[in-house]
Amino acid sequence: MNRHPFRWGSLAFSMMFLAAVGQWAVWRGDLLTSRQLSLTAAGVLIVLGLVGVAATLRQTRPAPAATPSTLQGDDHDEAAHQVP
Repeated sequence: MNRHPFRWGSLAFSMMFLAAVGQWAVWRGDLLTSRQLSLTAAGVLIVLGLVGVAATLRQTRPAPAATPSTLQGDDHDEAAHQVP
């Protein structure tokens, strides 16, 4: 699996979109009061932070692969038998 660089532009656009939808919900739809929206946003950020911490703690790294020649410790000509 290849890791790709983080796309800051996508994050910024999605945050602006969510802010616009939240503003619409508060003033047009009477879905939430401004106080409820601020508490909901704070709760979502806390949950996302906890998910990030859990993902970091759960992350495992594979052990480096050992070649048979390094396990046995035999002498060989490295120029003739290059390990990729």
